[in-house]
Amino acid sequence: MMNTLELEIIEKFQQLEPDAKQRVLQTLTDTTQSSFDYDAWWAEVEALQADIRSRIGDTGTVGALSLLDELREEAS
Repeated sequence: MMNTLELEIIEKFQQLEPDAKQRVLQTLTDTTQSSFDYDAWWAEVEALQADIRSRIGDTGTVGALSLLDELREEAS
């Protein structure tokens, strides 16, 4: 069963002109078929884990808030 947002999107889509429908469909197709590079993502995860281990050691632990603070610092 569709939720309210899905029904509203379909209703709005039906109101579009044929050219606009084609553009919307192409955008949706491009979005849903975009490939996710799992190997690159996993390499990034492993690099992050190695960086964390080098900072705190193999037996060290870090609190979730400290980790979030560190990530925020790196992102800014």
